[in-house]
Amino acid sequence: MRRPDLHLHTTASDGIFSPAQLVQRLQRADVTLFSITDHDTMGGLEAAEEAALLRGLAFLPGVEISTEGEAEVHILGYGVARDDAVLLSFFEQMAKDRIGRILAMGDKLKRMGFSLDLERIMASAGGSIGRPHLARALVAGGYVKTVSEAFDRYLGDGKPAYVPREKMAASYAISLLKSRGAVPVLAHPGLIQWPMERILPLLKAWQEAGLMGLEVYHPSNRGDYAKWDRLARQQGLLVTGGSDFHDEDPRHGQLGETVQAWESACEDAWALYRIAHR
Repeated sequence: MRRPDLHLHTTASDGIFSPAQLVQRLQRADVTLFSITDHDTMGGLEAAEEAALLRGLAFLPGVEISTEGEAEVHILGYGVARDDAVLLSFFEQMAKDRIGRILAMGDKLKRMGFSLDLERIMASAGGSIGRPHLARALVAGGYVKTVSEAFDRYLGDGKPAYVPREKMAASYAISLLKSRGAVPVLAHPGLIQWPMERILPLLKAWQEAGLMGLEVYHPSNRGDYAKWDRLARQQGLLVTGGSDFHDEDPRHGQLGETVQAWESACEDAWALYRIAHR
């Protein structure tokens, strides 16, 4: 019986645990098949694979690409090759864009009166820096009580310190992943918060670009699992799921939590695993 968690973050992006630490926790949570899907980087995949081998867990290398058109859309890519020169070059440019964006947001916060050591924040991020690193710095400085409050007051879309990222169409990320032999999957569709009549034409266009799956079993879809599961299968898309784990804050997804509601988890995850390893 495979117990999957196919959406996880490490210190290579904005998680708080290293790949080895995360794999140790996955084993305690009785997760037997997992994927590291750090934001716009494959930097944690080698260490995750080594840790999986040591602990006897099945591992599927992944990545999560952030795109932004009319809304923020994330695309998961499964079965990526961590030494793929095209993808490495692509993520290197994204890393440069991320750094510029975070520095601009940090400057806004400093002009608002917050005392932040941006060099220290950048150094602590290690791999792929993002807004959660600024949010945690605001918490550490006593300016807000939680990461969620930091986003709600300062860092979220339209808030005083927000800086939009460089626009990239979701279809571009999808076609890029597909061209590199990876399996593109639309992450947490419920977070897009568009009516179904708007999502359906986009799904069709994204499928034409190479979209192969839908992340049905994500904490943000809780209460709507049946709707998204039915849509995925009707559209001929793979059904995937994961906790989107970043840390142990109970307000966030926790390791393996979506398996309880995902009755066909073993079959669906194995179908994805087989395709990604062709």
